[in-house]
Amino acid sequence: MKHYFYILITLSSIISLLNSCVPVQSTGSSNKSPSVYYPDLEYENKSYKEQIRTVQLIHFKGNQMASTNNAVLELGENDRLLLTFDDINEQQQQYFAKIIHCNKDWTAKSNIQSMDYLEEFNQFPIREFEFSFDTKLGYIHYEWNVPRVALSGNYLIVVYQNNNEEDIILSERFMVHENKAGINYQVTASNLVPKRRTHQELEFEVFLNKIDIINTGTDIHPVVRQNNNWLYAIDVPKPLQISDGNKRLTYKFYNGQLNLPGINEFRFFDISTVNFKGNGVADINKETTPISVSLRMDTDRSTEAYREWEDRNGAFAIGNRERQNTPLVSDYLLTEFKLQAPQDYGEIYVVGEFNNWQLNNANRMKYNSNTGIYQNNILLKQGYYEYIYYVKNQERNPIEGSYFSTENEYDILIYYSSPQLRYDRLIGYTQFNSRAAQ
Repeated sequence: MKHYFYILITLSSIISLLNSCVPVQSTGSSNKSPSVYYPDLEYENKSYKEQIRTVQLIHFKGNQMASTNNAVLELGENDRLLLTFDDINEQQQQYFAKIIHCNKDWTAKSNIQSMDYLEEFNQFPIREFEFSFDTKLGYIHYEWNVPRVALSGNYLIVVYQNNNEEDIILSERFMVHENKAGINYQVTASNLVPKRRTHQELEFEVFLNKIDIINTGTDIHPVVRQNNNWLYAIDVPKPLQISDGNKRLTYKFYNGQLNLPGINEFRFFDISTVNFKGNGVADINKETTPISVSLRMDTDRSTEAYREWEDRNGAFAIGNRERQNTPLVSDYLLTEFKLQAPQDYGEIYVVGEFNNWQLNNANRMKYNSNTGIYQNNILLKQGYYEYIYYVKNQERNPIEGSYFSTENEYDILIYYSSPQLRYDRLIGYTQFNSRAAQ
């Protein structure tokens, strides 16, 4: 498994640092039995079947791993993607993949055909797989090298079973950008007085010196994300000012349009071993199948003073302390999250890169009236994980708190959408750290 060396190296460095339900419906197809049901495709990062676990889309620049959690490539450069996932199954399955070009809002397919952006027929068999061994819970690990595409924009990988495009098992987003727009940026405290200690405000300028666009005020659509996370993303309003012959667009606002909560440093735990308790682990039971792990009790941090520590902004890394060169022996553990919080907070979710930040029933914390705490059990592969608790419909997180000083990663995506185009181009991109941008 030559593709795993970078994850193990990353996990090793993190450990060293620390030591210092998908609704379904009938397809309605006349050639299928009415008792056969398939999930609706959603244009997001998602696993549609419970046995599909640990999906990662890994970005390489040349032979060097660039990221495990931010699949944004530059068009025409030596970038590539590797899709990996596990199937908790005893028998190898026939999986195929296709690539869909999407609009800028991730709501529909673009008005172009796959032959416009792919050199091959848009049906790719996934042939690389290996069986786990010496694990209590058996699984099959799959890998697929994503082919290069010829156009910029938003893309969705869809993996399906048995040559049936309706029998979807997972979908995963990636973006490809051109280098047609320059971007200058700055992160400051919010200019809204009540939010100066809790929110970070972005302001930026876009320079269109490498492309001619007539209607810049209506055809340019920036998107800002925090920590590669679509839960914290903003569709930016029209520019405050357009100057220099429609070449310079200024996005600076005064009513909070580009405010994002600073949130807090991410919580973390280490389940890379079952032979002793790693960071954040309260108990391990190796007699169960799968092995069960109970994490330490989490509490409300919203009233605590801000504490800084180095994190990976919600990412995770797979690995095993005992046998680092054989990742297929990393087992799956039933991991229990526990949280002390008032019952009247409403819907609370545990989220991170490991579960695609999804607000679904599988990630929702359930209040136990007998113990007076919120609990949830999630099946996770051995490794290092970061997470936060997310309260739905609450801008300022009442559990984690929010602080201007928190270190966050931001990226800005510049889309070009015009009635004369058949698809939305992604003409500019940048990523930066909030502290470096202050």
